[in-house]
Order: sequence, then structure tokens, then C-alpha cells
Amino acid sequence: MRRKGITLVELLVVMVIVALSAGGIFFAYRSLVRETIRQSLFAKNEQDVEVLLTSLRKDLQGIGFGVPVNRLNVGTPACNRLTAFANSSSVVGLALNCLSGNDELYFLNLATRSFRNSGCWWVMDRSGNVATEGRRWTLENCPNRPPAGENFLCLDMASKAIVNCNSPNTLIFSMGDRTVINDFAVRYFLNNTNLPKECAPGTFNLLKQVNPDAVAQPIASCVAVFRVRYFDGQSYGIATDDINNLRAIRLCLLIQVGGRMDTPMDPPNGFEQCGDITINPEWRWYRWKLVEEDIPLRNIRR
Repeated sequence: MRRKGITLVELLVVMVIVALSAGGIFFAYRSLVRETIRQSLFAKNEQDVEVLLTSLRKDLQGIGFGVPVNRLNVGTPACNRLTAFANSSSVVGLALNCLSGNDELYFLNLATRSFRNSGCWWVMDRSGNVATEGRRWTLENCPNRPPAGENFLCLDMASKAIVNCNSPNTLIFSMGDRTVINDFAVRYFLNNTNLPKECAPGTFNLLKQVNPDAVAQPIASCVAVFRVRYFDGQSYGIATDDINNLRAIRLCLLIQVGGRMDTPMDPPNGFEQCGDITINPEWRWYRWKLVEEDIPLRNIRR
């Protein structure tokens, strides 16, 4: 006699097969979504690093911009001493082995504050004619003449000494609402306060502080190493005898990109010119970007 329909056992077997198939599809889909999110986050973090580097290049390339000759010296500041550096006779300085062996970078740059005409400067010739130079920090064109209502620092074109702004052969730099050059002293440093939870253990925030502002501006998070070296055209070091020999700043960063990974990988263990890196074992579970590049200094010649 032919049996009609299916038995309960057959139905249960089919249900188990369907459930297993659905579970496999679900877990495969979840893994695909997680990997897509991880890759998207990695790509975003890579873009964030490029934005960070663009900002750092702009600030560091401007070291010495609008700085009079009496400040064109290399200093040796101590850690966490921005006010002391601002009142010194230096245009640039390194504080070594600060937080967890990382460095702090100090410098003067009249274009570092983001007021409207930051980065603008003008040249007055011997006949009193004024030509516009530079661009605003927003990349807009500067005014044809120094605008009324702002403060200016004026340097003799040859000696780079401070002179009256109506003098011939003068370089005129905008200072916005500021009146003293000390207010353009900058400190880049690391701090682990309010570190985002996605950052690897032993990492820091990179901050920028401008004298005399009490609050530092966060620049980047999840930074493991921040070091700086001088380049005199031949070798790299932490000191230089003559600022006229200083050609560039070697910027060295180890920065996390993306969140925690499922598979460990060895992080970079050293820089070409900035020394070895002490690796935290937990860093193996994160992806890293090693940054090491020379940033030329064109505004520090006497």
C-alpha cells in the first residue's frame, strides 16, 4: 500500500536542514557585513590620517612665518612649558622624552591662528607701493592692502628686524586681533585624557595648544608614537648648532587606523630616522599606519 504525505521524522529532518542552511547564510551575511564595515572604517581612518597630515604640514611649513630676526634661534624647552617657550628667544624647539617617551614640538608661526586673514602678508616697496602675498588659511585670496581694524607685525625686508609699518621696503604680516608675537607660540604634544574607547591600550590623543589659550585643541586620537627630528641637509638629530643649517623637520607618527581586528598582525617596530618603537602586546590586534616624512622649513633664515 503506497504511503501518502510525509512522516513527522521527515518533516523534522527537513526543518533541521532548513534551519542549518538559514543559520549558515545568516552567519555568512553577518561576517560579510562586519568585514564591509571594518574596511569602510579603515578607509575612513586612512582619509582622516591624510587630513591630519595636511594640517600638520601647513602648520610646520609655516614655522618662522612673520618672526623677527631676534627670535630666529633653536631652543631646548622642557616638557609642558609653552609659556616659557613663548617668552624665550626661540622660533622652534624640541622637548624630548615627555609622556611615555614621546616628544613635544614647540614653534612660532604667525599663520597658526585661524583668524580671517591668517597667512596673509604684504610687501611695501621704497615708493610706498603695496603688493599682496600669500593666501588666507581658507585658501581665499588676501586683500589687496592690509585691512583696517587689524594688528600687524612689520619687518625690514633685509634685516628682518621689527620696524614701523609705514617704513619702505617692509614686510607686513597680519596678526588679527592679537598684538604680541608670543600669542602665536604653538605646542604639539600627547595626552591620554578622554581617549576614545576604540583606541588601542597605550595610545594617546595628539593635541595642539596655542599660547596663551588654556584649552588645547585635539588634532588626532589613537596615536601610539609622536617624535620629531631636525634635518640639516645631511643628517637627522635632536639638536642643531645653527638655525641657518636647519632644512626640515622629520615628523614621525605611529597612528591606529580602524578598530580591533579578529586576526592579530605585527605592528611596525621602528622608524627609519626616529628610533625603535616599544610595542605594546595589545597592539597586535589593531591596524597601524607608520608616518615618517620631512617637512621643509623655508621661513627661518636670518
